Amino acid sequence: METLIQDVRYGLRMLRKSPGFTAVAVITLALGIGANTTMFSVINSVLLRGLPFRDASRVMLVWKTMSNGAPNAFSTPAFLELKQQGEGLDHVGAFSGVTFNWSGNALPERIAGGKANYDLFQILGVQPILGRTFSADEDHPGAGHVVILSHVLWSTRFASRSDILGTAVTIEGAPYTVVGIMPAGFHVLFDTELFWVPLQLEVANEQASAKSLHWLFGFMRLAPGSTQAQVQSHMDAIAARLKAQDPSGEGGFGTTVQPFGEYINGNVKPALLLLMGSVVFVLLIACSNVANLLLARGSARRREISVRTALGAARARVVRQLLTESIVLAAMGGVFGLGLAWLAIKVLLIVHPSSIPSVDTIAIDVSVLGYTALLCGAVGLLFGIAPALEASRINVSEALKEGSRGSSSGFGKHRVVLIIAETALASILLIGAGLSLKSLWQTEKVAPGFSPAGVITFRVAAPQQFSGERIPLFYQQVLNRIRALPGVQSAVLARNLPMSGVDPSMPIVIEGAPPPPSQVPVVSRFRAVGAGYFAGLQTSLLGGREFDDHDTAASPRVAVVSESLAKLYWPKENAIGKRLKPELTGGDWCTVVGVTNDVRHWAADVTDVEPTVYYPYTQVPTAFLPVLEGSMAIAVRSSNPSGLLTSIRAAVGEIDRGVPVFDVKTMDEMVSDAGSLRRFDMWLIGAFAALALMLASIGIYGVMAYSVSQRTREIGIRIALGAQRNSVLGLILRQGAWLAAAGVAVGLAGAVVLTQLMASLLFGVSPRDLGTFCVVPPIVLAMILAGCYVPAYRATRLDPVVALREE
Repeated sequence: METLIQDVRYGLRMLRKSPGFTAVAVITLALGIGANTTMFSVINSVLLRGLPFRDASRVMLVWKTMSNGAPNAFSTPAFLELKQQGEGLDHVGAFSGVTFNWSGNALPERIAGGKANYDLFQILGVQPILGRTFSADEDHPGAGHVVILSHVLWSTRFASRSDILGTAVTIEGAPYTVVGIMPAGFHVLFDTELFWVPLQLEVANEQASAKSLHWLFGFMRLAPGSTQAQVQSHMDAIAARLKAQDPSGEGGFGTTVQPFGEYINGNVKPALLLLMGSVVFVLLIACSNVANLLLARGSARRREISVRTALGAARARVVRQLLTESIVLAAMGGVFGLGLAWLAIKVLLIVHPSSIPSVDTIAIDVSVLGYTALLCGAVGLLFGIAPALEASRINVSEALKEGSRGSSSGFGKHRVVLIIAETALASILLIGAGLSLKSLWQTEKVAPGFSPAGVITFRVAAPQQFSGERIPLFYQQVLNRIRALPGVQSAVLARNLPMSGVDPSMPIVIEGAPPPPSQVPVVSRFRAVGAGYFAGLQTSLLGGREFDDHDTAASPRVAVVSESLAKLYWPKENAIGKRLKPELTGGDWCTVVGVTNDVRHWAADVTDVEPTVYYPYTQVPTAFLPVLEGSMAIAVRSSNPSGLLTSIRAAVGEIDRGVPVFDVKTMDEMVSDAGSLRRFDMWLIGAFAALALMLASIGIYGVMAYSVSQRTREIGIRIALGAQRNSVLGLILRQGAWLAAAGVAVGLAGAVVLTQLMASLLFGVSPRDLGTFCVVPPIVLAMILAGCYVPAYRATRLDPVVALREE
C-alpha cells in the first residue's frame, strides 16, 4: 500500500509538471467517459434497474392470441374462460387503463388511472406504503367504491397526509374511499397512472360480454422453479383442449406469455444498445488519443526512465509506475466526466421522447458511480499499457548517450496502429450517423395522409350520468359550440385521431367473399369518426362521399374504407356500394359510401399501412357505445390554433361546467411525438459521430505535431539544401493522408458488417446505402487532413539556421 501511495504521489507530481499534456488528456477522457456514463445511466434506469415490482423478471404479461396469430388484450369472455381452466390460472391478474373526471379543483380535470382485479397486486408483489390493496370482496360488482392513490397524487393533492385513509374523494361524480397509497414510482402499464380502482368484472352488460372488445391485460407470476417455456407449453396444451371442445371458439387460438419487461422496453432496447455502442466507440477513440499522447511523452521521458533503470529499478517497477500515472489520469477524467454526465442527464430529462419508459428515474446513483469507477480503471489500463511497455523497453546506454537529438524514424508502429484504429472507428460512426440521418430524412418525406398544420386537438368525455343517445348528442353540442368560435375553420370528432398512440382493430365480414381458411376472420383497423372528418383533416377521398349529418343512428349503416382495404378485397371492382359488417354484438351490414387514401395512424416510419374501416360514431353498435363514454377526440383547424384553448374551454363549460378539456396537443406535436424516439436516436448518433471525428482529427494533429517536432533537424536540413516549402508541406501531408486512407479503408470494411445491426432501426435506407458509403470517406479524409495541415504548415515556417542550432 505504501508503494502504491508513493506511485500515486509521484504520478500526480509528474502530471503537474506537464499541465498542457494533463489538460488535453483529461478533457479528452472526460468527453469519452462522460458520454459512456450518461448512456449507462439511461440503460441502468430503463433496462437494468427493472420494473417497480418484486422479482420483476418473473412477472409475465399474458396475451390473447388472435386468429391471425397476433397477440392482443383479452375480451371479458376470453379472460373469464382462461381463469376457468384452473391449474393455477384462477389467479391471473387483469388491468385496464382508464381516465376519470377528478373533482376538487377550480377547473374540472381528467386524470389517468387503472382498473385492477384483486389478484393483480399480489402478482406484482408490491405493497402500499399506507393502507392496503383491494380485498377479494371489493372486486365483485356492486361492492362499493374504493380507490388506491399513487404517491404523486397523494403528495401533490393531499400534502402527504398520514390520515388520508378512509377519506372520500370524488371521482366521476361519485365518492370513493381511499384505502391505500402506493410507493413512489409505482405504476402498472403507464407512468401517468394516478389511481387504481377495483375492476369488478362482470358480463351483464353488452360491452363486457362482447368478444370483439379486447380491453384487459393479463398478468401472471412464474411459480418458483418454473420457466417461461414451461408455462407457454402449458398454455398451448390448454388451447389444444379448448379447440377440441369447440373448434370455432376463441379459446382454441391460445394465449402467449411474454416477460413484462420485454413488453415495456422492447421498442427502445435496440436503440439504447446502439447508442451505447456508439459511445463505446467514442471512448475507444479518446483512449487512442491519450495513448498517443503518452507514447509521445514516453519518448520525452526516455532519459528519466533510463536513469531510474540504471539505478536499479526493475522493468516491472517502471511499468507499474507508468500504469499508475495512467489510472490517475483516467480517474481525473472520470471526475470531470461525471460532471459532464450530470449536465447531459439534465438536458436529457428536458428533451427526452415520451416513448422512453422510466426516464424520470434516470440519475447518477451508486451503480452508475460504480460503473464509472470500473470504467476509469479499465480505461487507464487500456490506454496506458502499450505506452508503459514501450517506454520501459529501452537500452540504457544508448538512451543516456542520445540526449536530445531528434529522430527521423517516423511515427512508430504503435502510433500508426492507434491512428488507423481511431480513424476507422470514426468512419464507422459517421457512416452510421449518415444512415440514421438519411433514414430520418426519408421519414420526413412520408406523407401521413392528412394535414397536421394549424390543428389543435383535445379530448372530452360525456358526463357520467349520460347514456344511450344522449352521448352522441352531447358531442354534437360540443362540436356546434366550437365551430361557432371566431377563427375556427373546421372541427371534427373521432374516437382516436391519427398518431394518437391508439389504433384498435376489429374483425369484419366481407359480403360475397369466401370464408377465410381455418376460421381466421378478416381484421381491419376500427375508426369511429364524425361528419366532415376527412375534410377537416384534409384527407383525400378517392371516390364516393364522406359522412355527413344525415348519417344518424336511424339512417342506413354506412362505412368508408381505406385504399389498402379496397385494393385487398375488391382489387378489380369499385368498392362503392359493397357491404361489410363489423363482427361485434349488434353489428349490422354497412354499405361502403367512400374510399379514402391510406393514413399512417401510428407513425410515418411504420411501413405496414393496415386496412382501415371508418364508421360514423353515431352508428356505433350498442355494445360499443359505452366505450364512447370514456372520451372522444376533437380536432380543430384554425389560423391561430394556440390562441383557441381558452375559448374552447369556455365553450365546453357552457354545456357542462363539470366536463374537463384534457390531453391538449397540436397535431404537429402528435406527429412529432410519434417519431420522437427515432429523431432522438438519430440526432444522438450524429452528435457522437461528430465528437468521434473531432477527437480523431485532434489525435492525428497531436501525432503529426509530435512527428514534426522530432524531425526538426531533418526538415531544417531539407530547407537549407533548397527544398521548396510546398514540397515539405506535401511530404508531411502525404504521410498523414496515407494513415487517414488506411483508417478509412478499415472503417468501410467494418461498417459493411456493423451497419447490419442497424437494419431494424432504419427506414427507407439500406444498411449498405451506396450514397452514404461514398459521401462519408471524403468527409473523414478532409477532417483528418485538416488536422495534419496545421503542424505541416508550421514545419514549412521553420528557419533552418535556428533548427540546426537547436540540435
